[in-house]
Amino acid sequence: AYNLDTSPHKINLCGDHYRHHNGKSYQFQAVRKAKVAVTCDDSLSHEQLPPFGNPEFNQVANELILDKTAPAITEKRVVGIQMRSAADGLRLAAHFLNEKMKCKVCLLAQLCSEHYEPIFKQAGFTCKRYQYCDVERNALNIYGLVADMMTAPDGAVIVLDACAQNPTNLTPTIDEWKLIAHIAKCKKMIPIFYLESHGLASGDTRRDTWPVRYFAEFSFDFLCVQSFVQNFGLYDETLGHLMAVVSNVTHLDTVRHQLESSVLEHNAQCSSIFASRVVAKVLTNTTLRNDWALTVKDIHQNMRQMRLALSNKLEILKTPGNWSQLKDQLGPHFYTNMNVPQLKELRRRHIYVPDSGRINVGALRPNNVDYVAGAINDVMISTKADTAAKPKEENS
Repeated sequence: AYNLDTSPHKINLCGDHYRHHNGKSYQFQAVRKAKVAVTCDDSLSHEQLPPFGNPEFNQVANELILDKTAPAITEKRVVGIQMRSAADGLRLAAHFLNEKMKCKVCLLAQLCSEHYEPIFKQAGFTCKRYQYCDVERNALNIYGLVADMMTAPDGAVIVLDACAQNPTNLTPTIDEWKLIAHIAKCKKMIPIFYLESHGLASGDTRRDTWPVRYFAEFSFDFLCVQSFVQNFGLYDETLGHLMAVVSNVTHLDTVRHQLESSVLEHNAQCSSIFASRVVAKVLTNTTLRNDWALTVKDIHQNMRQMRLALSNKLEILKTPGNWSQLKDQLGPHFYTNMNVPQLKELRRRHIYVPDSGRINVGALRPNNVDYVAGAINDVMISTKADTAAKPKEENS
């Protein structure tokens, strides 16, 4: 619909791309340099990848989350698998847990990514929901979350977004994460962490991956899926990763064998070796890694400024609805809580937002943020008026 729209004012707020003022996808300079270096390196092999993908990439991907000195790394209790995308990593994790570990119940947040439930149902899970977002307050419903975890079956799988939860962008505090970990441990749950935008949520990958490290130190058996698309600008070279951490090193060989069996049974394809080599090059070269970390921080700060600019404009316009959460949300998106009819009205004003109501902050710029705010304000006022008029029509 966006591509067919001929309006010069159209704005695409879908997707994950961080964009220049001209609307084109931003390219990380560290990633660009790494691409050139990998392309020009004649010493690299062109042999087919092993089932788990590029070993160098898997190592740096594990260390990006857990650190080189983490006990799970030094004690060799970690398995890493290169995946074509984070969604493919989640799909492999679901099949592994259902078929090899005999897990049957999966807990998903209400609200969560629209991709989660189909993936787990297809793998054979019964999906149950745990409360996450208090829509009226636009805040984390920690009491409902805890209550639903306590009443869930023992041994259930629970999917947790480690930072900037999709679509609400709400993240538990450190104390709340510790409470979640304690209950999950008592209930013998198997967590699956999903990392879609680590680094862009707070500007610091270490801060965004803290919950995963805490669970690793808490002696959990768990899985972690991460994407390298948004935080490396690899929009045309999708790359994901699945990491398994076991609390007992004697179980590692069995888990590795079972994961490899799942990879082969489901023909789980890893992405191109080129993308994995680019990420490995960035993360193992000190200069490139520092450059990449600065870029991630700059993008985070720019998106933070756009988030505040939109929030301030909506406050000035006195837009109906609760927009206070906009300043507090983290990550490259924000959750509007607008319904589908309201989003359709936005599209009539040439602003395209997915039905989830999750706006890509990376597409906002100083030259379009006022237009977006004005359109949201007009839609909220018009829909509020329509809602108020309906009872009168019914009474008449």
